[in-house]
Amino acid sequence: MAQGRRGAQDALQDTEAGALAKYRRMMVGDSGFGAFLRYELVTSIFGPWPGALGYWLRSKLYPGLFRSCGRRVIFGRNLSIRHPGRITLGDRVVLSDGVLLDGKGTAPDGGIVVGDGAFVGLGSMITTTDGSIELAAGCNLGACCRIGTFGRTRIGEKALLAAWVYVVGAGHESSRTDIPILDQPYTDRGGAQIGDGAWLGARVTVMDGVTVGAHSIVGAHAVVTKDLPDYSIAVGIPARVTGSRLPPPA
Repeated sequence: MAQGRRGAQDALQDTEAGALAKYRRMMVGDSGFGAFLRYELVTSIFGPWPGALGYWLRSKLYPGLFRSCGRRVIFGRNLSIRHPGRITLGDRVVLSDGVLLDGKGTAPDGGIVVGDGAFVGLGSMITTTDGSIELAAGCNLGACCRIGTFGRTRIGEKALLAAWVYVVGAGHESSRTDIPILDQPYTDRGGAQIGDGAWLGARVTVMDGVTVGAHSIVGAHAVVTKDLPDYSIAVGIPARVTGSRLPPPA
């Protein structure tokens, strides 16, 4: 497996690197030691700072960590920011308490882009490995969502994801029975696409390689394994289309 696609577990068990080198690689990648030191000071001292003063301090000190950062971004408490040099934040982005953004990888066009006015709810996790994730302008992620990818995943403009939505980033080969599934290669179907204006209910799962059409509604707890057309209404495991939001033809 390519270095950029090694999991955190494998990287931490690398016997050829020291503890500090492994930690630095996991948190900031190949950035210089000065960038690493700044990252450590800013996140460890001001990351957990409570109250209005903490929010104000982070608004002044956190933007310089990122590839680029817009205006009036709200940084919650206890954020986990990994590889910030591969993360772009637009204007008026809200990152709630406990959010994880992990842009790890080496591909020059990879990382995470969070569009203007996007809201990322409490404890949500946005992670990519040599791929890219776009949270388009105005999208809203509820608490504890999980968005991951090895490919190119996009959450569309004004899309609404309820709590605990999981957009799957990859799978595992399972054809061999002589070794654990954990030790078999990852599979990659290119990432998932959530269309503009779509609404995903609580605990919906969208599989890698699947497109949820624009302005669609997916009912709570559904598992989306196949593409859904625009303006569709879908429920169930696996999700099936049960209706359309469009008016019937005249």
